[in-house]
Amino acid sequence: MASFSTTVPDFQTQLGCLLSIVSQANPDSLSLQQHFLAVQEQFQGQLKGSEGDLAELAQPILLEMSRTLRLLGMDIAFLQTARQSVTLQQRQKQMCDRIAQLQNFCQGLLKLASEYSPETEG
Repeated sequence: MASFSTTVPDFQTQLGCLLSIVSQANPDSLSLQQHFLAVQEQFQGQLKGSEGDLAELAQPILLEMSRTLRLLGMDIAFLQTARQSVTLQQRQKQMCDRIAQLQNFCQGLLKLASEYSPETEG
């Protein structure tokens, strides 16, 4: 099982790609949906599926990340139905804020991983 120190930077890269799509004036719905699904799959498979003591310590962060991803998915669905430019801009801002939250959670995971070393216990 890969550690957070290797999986989190990959996840952050995916978030960066998603952010670049969300930040466009008229984001492509299909591209946005595909990138979101890639982010979601990576989270489920690599981060949330982690095992061990560190994963237990990270559980509160992972839970908040999962919640934020669900809300981001809802934002994407609502963005696709937005008809007015003001609504579109509000949704985009909200999505950018959620992606920033996810990036902050990633920093928290990296900090936790750097502070945790099982070799020092015992």
